[in-house]
This record gives sequence, C-alpha cells and structure tokens, in this order.
Amino acid sequence: MACLPIALLLIAVLAWLTNHADPARASLRWFRYVIAAEVVLGIVVAGFGFIYENVSAARASRRYPAPGKLVDVGGYRLHLDCAGQGTPTVVLIYGMSGSYLDWFWVQPDIAKFTRVCSYDRPGYGWSELSTKPRLASVAAEELHTLLVNAGEKPPFILVGHSLGGFDALMYAHKFAGEVSGVVLIDAAHPDWNLGFSADERRRLRFLQFSAPFGIPRWRKWCVQGPPVLAVRKAAFNCQSHIFKANYELWDAYPQSAREIRALGSLGTLPLVVISRDPDRGARNVDSERRWAQLQENLAGLSSNSTHVVAKGIGHAIPLDNPNIVVEQTRKLVERLRAEATQGR
Repeated sequence: MACLPIALLLIAVLAWLTNHADPARASLRWFRYVIAAEVVLGIVVAGFGFIYENVSAARASRRYPAPGKLVDVGGYRLHLDCAGQGTPTVVLIYGMSGSYLDWFWVQPDIAKFTRVCSYDRPGYGWSELSTKPRLASVAAEELHTLLVNAGEKPPFILVGHSLGGFDALMYAHKFAGEVSGVVLIDAAHPDWNLGFSADERRRLRFLQFSAPFGIPRWRKWCVQGPPVLAVRKAAFNCQSHIFKANYELWDAYPQSAREIRALGSLGTLPLVVISRDPDRGARNVDSERRWAQLQENLAGLSSNSTHVVAKGIGHAIPLDNPNIVVEQTRKLVERLRAEATQGR
C-alpha cells in the first residue's frame, strides 16, 4: 500500500526539480487522494476487525464459560477450578504461556482419588489482570491467598510444570507448613537462561496491540493444540491482556530466577521430578544434556526425592503423557496417606 503514494511523491519531486509544475501539482493531488483513501480504508478494516473480535470473543465465552469460580484475592479475581474429594489436595500450576487447560487430561483422573485444583495466573485464562510484578514470590502469595479465600484446606501437594516449578518451590518455602509434597514436571531451573529476545518482545507487543482488531484470532496465532483444546482456548487466548501478561511474566524471569536461586533445600520434603527424555531425538543434543543435568539438580533439592524420565516425550508432558503425571501423583498421595496412618 505504501508503494503508490511513495511513487507519486517521487514523481512530484522530480517534476518540480525539472520545472514541470503542472505534473508536480497533479502528482501531489493524487498523492493526497491516495493517502486519504488508505486512511479511510484502514479505519474501515480496523472497524470490521474490532467488530469481528468482539463478536467472536463473546460467542466463545458463551460457549465455554469458566468451569470454576472467580475468587477475589485483593482487588482482582483469579479463576480456580477444583474437583474430587480427599486429602492431601493436589494443586496444579502450569507453565509460562499456558492456562488451566494444560491440565485438561490430568485433573479429571487425579480427581478420582483425591481433591485437585487448577487455576489461572492474573491475566491468563479467565483470571483478571493484576498490577503486581510477575515474580515467583508474588505468584506464591497470590496462590496462597486464592486457596485461603476459596476455602481450600492444606496439606497440599504442589505440581508445577515448566515455569510453574518456580511457583511451586517458592510456595513450598514460604508456606512450608501447608505443603506435604512437591512434583516438578520438566520444571524451570534458575541456572537455565530462558532469554527474551528482541524479536520475541516485538512479536508479543504486536499480538497485544493487534488483538483488539481480531488479527491473532483471524490468523489462528493463539488457538494452537489439539482441536478439543483449541476451541476452548479461543474463548480467552486471543485477548490483548493475555499477551500483555505473557510479556510481563517473561520479562520478569531473570528476577524470579534470582529469587529461586536464593532459596535453600527442601530438606526431607517428598519431591518427585518428572523430566523430558533427552534421547528422544531432539536436535540440540548438548542443550538437552544440560537440561537433563539441571533436572537432576532439582531432584537434589530434597533428600527424599524421586526422578522419573518420561520416555519419548518432550517438554509438554501434561498434554503428551498425562498418565505419567497422574501415576506419580497417585503414588505420592498414597505414600503420604500411609505415612499419616502409621503416625497416628
């Protein structure tokens, strides 16, 4: 669209330089017409995009309302979805750019043998935005307030996937008396340099500011995954505040890593580490070996730990192999129940 006005402007300049006043004036006149037409066209397209986005978002929200409840945690509400009965209660914490839907195939099976809760961080899923920094320490405080205000009782088993491992470890230290065990699923390690490139920053900002005009939804940039999940993600994943929250969480990663690095060991707290298979055929062998070693280091945070490798599976373990998450959580629940019975 920029080629035509630029060409007209160049023609006008050349005409003036060669003393051809009439062609120069005609070119400038057409230049103004083209610019005005493009502005009008841009406004019309933006208007249609705005209408498309709002209609689509409203339709998706009606079709897929929040499955849980919105709980006030101090001026903003977080979405919490709980099911099942029994103790300890399992609390599922997803990674950086996910939602409670990351546990779509995990939560129902855990609910068959104990109580289990999943939630959305501020700005994600059905949760409202918060002005607080997106640090692991803040996330742990928010989760604690959410569970208290929702009436969920400890003890808790914290299950953290990817960046959710930071939140689980921070919670286990800040509220140690409430935690009976931790499960880390290919969890982030503070010594892993996640990186937030300029290209990724620009991409997230573009998605954030174009989302109100329906571009990410129209191009299906925000509804990836299996069809059964993609249609549900469309109910919230294409909204501007999702990309804003993801930008802020990613930007805060180095500081969160420093917070986690400063924590001590978990002592004898039961810990299960489930990590991806470094031999599954990944391209960067050295990087995979480094990641595997960091997973071993996470297992070393407790003298009472178990490390399990999800054979043939990559990072998205809760979606690609939910059974291993369910089974390892079941074993930990049964073990803790047996120890509680013996201690009576």
